[in-house]
Parts: sequence; structure tokens; C-alpha cells
Amino acid sequence: MDLSFSCPAAKIPRTSALQIALCKEMVVEVRLAALLTENKEFSEALTLLSSSVKEVRRLDDKLLLVDIELLESKLHFSLRNLPKAKVALTAARTAANAIYVPPAQQGAIDLQSGLLHAEEKD
Repeated sequence: MDLSFSCPAAKIPRTSALQIALCKEMVVEVRLAALLTENKEFSEALTLLSSSVKEVRRLDDKLLLVDIELLESKLHFSLRNLPKAKVALTAARTAANAIYVPPAQQGAIDLQSGLLHAEEKD
């Protein structure tokens, strides 16, 4: 089983320490964005997530990408920006279709989808 990432650092020998630090940093940034969301600091959380999305796509960490896109959808929903919330949810679903997603996370995706549909009165 090939566990290498598609990021440039993964192809360089003896960079596992750098890769570990990068992975830890991404998870911490996403957790910070979630805490900022709970604290209703939406614009700061969105700024943090937008930079994280680019890095996580480079790392090719699909599960973390699903988390980020779902959180981004929740943030846009909280800001009453339904079109962007739907786009972020679609991106989360697309990433989730490529991997196994734990049932709790799939439930969170479905719940967000239900909230968006209810808001649009579909």
C-alpha cells in the first residue's frame, strides 16, 4: 500500500519530520477555526480555513479536506451566505465520495444538507 502524499515534500527523501510538522499544523489550524466558529468569530475562521484548504489539497488528505469543507459550509450558513454554503457542502461531498467517511462524519454532512434544504424550503 502506497502511503505517500502527492505534495512536493513527500517526494524528497528524509523529509518525514517536515511532513509530520506540516500535518500537525494543518490539523491545529482546522481545530482553531472550529473553536473560532463556536466563539462566533466567523470571518477570522474563514480566513484561516481558506489558507488551510490550499495546503490540505496539496497534501492530498481527503478526510481532513472533508472536515474543512464541511466547516466552511457551516460558516457560510452562519453568515447567511447560502450559495457559498452549498458550494462548500458540494465540495465536501465530492471529497467524501473518494474515501471511506466514518458514519458520524457522514451524518454531519447529511445534517448540513438538510439544514440548507430546509432554509431554502425545498
